[in-house]
This record gives sequence, C-alpha cells and structure tokens, in this order.
Amino acid sequence: MLTIQRFSLDDAEQAKKFFDENGFVILRNAFNQTCLQDFNLEVREIIRAHLAKASIDDNYFEDEIFDLAMSDLENKDHEFIASIYDTIFQCPSFFRIISEKSVSDSIRNLMNKRNAPLYGFTNRCRIDPPQDERRTYGWHQEVFYTVPKGNYLQTWAPLIRNTTIQNGTIQVAIGSHKEGIAKQSWNEIDGRATQILIDAEVINKYEQSSVEMELGELLIFSGYLAHQSGINTSNQYRYSLVGMYHDVSKLEFQTPRLEFDFRGITPKEFFDSEINQLILR
Repeated sequence: MLTIQRFSLDDAEQAKKFFDENGFVILRNAFNQTCLQDFNLEVREIIRAHLAKASIDDNYFEDEIFDLAMSDLENKDHEFIASIYDTIFQCPSFFRIISEKSVSDSIRNLMNKRNAPLYGFTNRCRIDPPQDERRTYGWHQEVFYTVPKGNYLQTWAPLIRNTTIQNGTIQVAIGSHKEGIAKQSWNEIDGRATQILIDAEVINKYEQSSVEMELGELLIFSGYLAHQSGINTSNQYRYSLVGMYHDVSKLEFQTPRLEFDFRGITPKEFFDSEINQLILR
C-alpha cells in the first residue's frame, strides 16, 4: 500500500519523481493563508447577498452560513445556489488563490515545461451538499471533459474546511495515468450530468485511495489519472477547488470561446427599456 507523501514547494525534484510514478502529488502550504481567509470572508458575504435576494432573514450563527444558510437557499430555489456557484469563481479572492505563482511554477515543473504559458480551464469552487449524490461521478478521466488533445494537469484542494473521507474527499487510482486514455463509456443519466466512466476492469488493476487534505494543501494530478469524488456522508457542505491548467504552446491547443448566459434581463432588453424611457420623457 502506497504511503501518500506531502512535499514542500521547494522540493521540486522529489515531487516530480513521486508524480511521474503515481500520477499525482500533494504540495504543502501551496496557498497563502491570508488568501484563504479572504476567500472564506468573501464567500460568507456572497451567501449573505443571496439570502437577501431570497428574502431570507440572516439570523444564522457564524458557522451556519456555509451549511444551514445554503440548505435554506436550496429549499427556497436551487437557482440561488447556482448563482452562488457562478459568482464565487469570478470573485477576486478566488482569482488570487488560483493565480498563486508557486502553483503555476510547480505545474510547469511537473509538465517539464519551464516557460510554458498556461490557460486555466474550469477553475471552480465545487460545492457538495451533505447526503447528496446527484453530482458525484464514478471513476473517470478528464480527457473528454476538457479542450480536446490538450496537454494539461488538474488541481484539487480543500476550501473553507479540510476534506475527509466523511465529507467525500477525492479518491484516486494510483498509477492509473500510465493507461493513457483508458477504456470507458459515455453515459447519459436522467437528472444528472453526462458521465464518461472508466471500465471497472481497468480501475481494479490499481490501488485506490481516498486522499484526505488540509487547508493550504494542493493536489496536482495527471489528466489521465482515474479519480472520483467520495460521497459526502457528513452533515456539512464540502467546498473544494477543482480545475486544470493547459499548456498553451501545444500545437493542438485552441482556446475555447467564452459565452455568458445572463440571468434576468439581457443587455439588449436593458438597453431597450432605458432608451424607451428616455424617448418618452
């Protein structure tokens, strides 16, 4: 059974050796504690802003904001949770976390690409409610969930609180990155996102491990590593960083176009209403 090691940011050579053999590596103190505290505070205020939009009185104790308040918003209308999700990944404190220079340098080192320009793709704060498996995926690779034919590494880290087996921390199939693109199937499941799942015969070849992590630690892993989230059996929401960094210099990489779908009125509808009012004055 593999003993999962942690490496300092300065221990690049040993971290690279562990990564090449196992398909992942955990870095200690990857994130500035001040940045994590700022993120904690900003997420609190984002949730409070949505409580006001939902006309829910903010009578929560400080520790209830991340759990009970979120549950009440979910019960009121899931759209509030969706809006929180889409707000967090664009907030300044989140940008500061995913833009840590030490993280970018570590990713380039693991890629053997010292000066490669990087493109962050789908960097998000994933929010997993307790006792809810609707967004829990089976064993998968990210190969078909990202920019096709890219050269990239993935990241995963606890945000707000530590991740444990109880709250569904990430699980990895150690060494499975050596499969390359594994045998897998495309599954359309009613009420759930599309799941592209690796065949059990592949997963069973490798040791599987739940990776418990503390705030400040960062898991970096190969895009070919088989992984999945555990089931959150705790009574708390799990907040975790998910994302990936593509090597822009790879010839096949093409930057995706971004599109925004506005909630509420569109800019054109806003324009028409304002201009019409001016005309009527």
